[in-house]
Amino acid sequence: MFRKLRQQWLCLPILGFFMCGSLLLMGDEPVVVRPTEAAPPRSATKSLDEVMDEMNKFVLLLNQIPNCGGEILVFLLQKMQGMNNYRHVRLKGGGGRRLTRGQQEQFVDEIYRVMREEAVPLSFDRQLFFVNFTTYDKQSPSYINIIREPADKAISRSFYTNKNTEGDLIDCLVRRKSDCQGRKVNPYQLTIPYFCGHDPKCMLDNQWALQTAKSNVEKYYPVVGVLEELNATLGVLESELPYFFKGVQGVYKIINRFNRKKSAQQLTKTRKQLHRILATEYDFYYWVKRRLLKLK
Repeated sequence: MFRKLRQQWLCLPILGFFMCGSLLLMGDEPVVVRPTEAAPPRSATKSLDEVMDEMNKFVLLLNQIPNCGGEILVFLLQKMQGMNNYRHVRLKGGGGRRLTRGQQEQFVDEIYRVMREEAVPLSFDRQLFFVNFTTYDKQSPSYINIIREPADKAISRSFYTNKNTEGDLIDCLVRRKSDCQGRKVNPYQLTIPYFCGHDPKCMLDNQWALQTAKSNVEKYYPVVGVLEELNATLGVLESELPYFFKGVQGVYKIINRFNRKKSAQQLTKTRKQLHRILATEYDFYYWVKRRLLKLK
């Protein structure tokens, strides 16, 4: 796609040369336009905005969330890049999810540097909060992501890290400590900031962060999947983003045959507590789930 765009731009000077030569050969002879002739058709040349919109279809960015199934999508993107003729790039710097304005600009520049060098359709992944490319006068790639039922995510995250996060309410509840009063939810345990962005208000469990996250999903994410609806997620990815995910359901079926099902951990009392504490997270989860099933 990018190679074709470059060839089109290179042809413009050549076309101009031949047009000038034709005018010189015509000399001073008048050009007669018949009254009955139709006006010449408008140029089919695409505007820069249209060109950038096309480029955005061929650049995919998965800003994956820990313990939500993002690695499944990464594995599938890596597996299918040869089959669907694109390249997948795993970006470095996954330890820093919330970036300063300068770091965000560097991230955007890095994406565009790779795009220029590769000149082929690309998919990227990195664990970080949503970056608005338009803030830096750049066309946004097509974002994708996958989320998980909030209580399951919280429980999985706490056991996965295998360490106590000082002062974290969720970790305290999951580990069934006797006294969790005075502790607060660690914002890095939440899902909403990954869609809201790097504004300090995105780290707060409030309606502003929730609505900003929903707005960003509507504008920049053709698909946000749900781990509990993985088959539906893969079906929607294949239909909405076929260039990258054509054949993904068949590939997953082959891989899934060798996966062992993990038993769910029953923490009924803890789940009830988490459902109350993570009310805003559940609002976002159910909204994304409805959106996914509507696309299906």
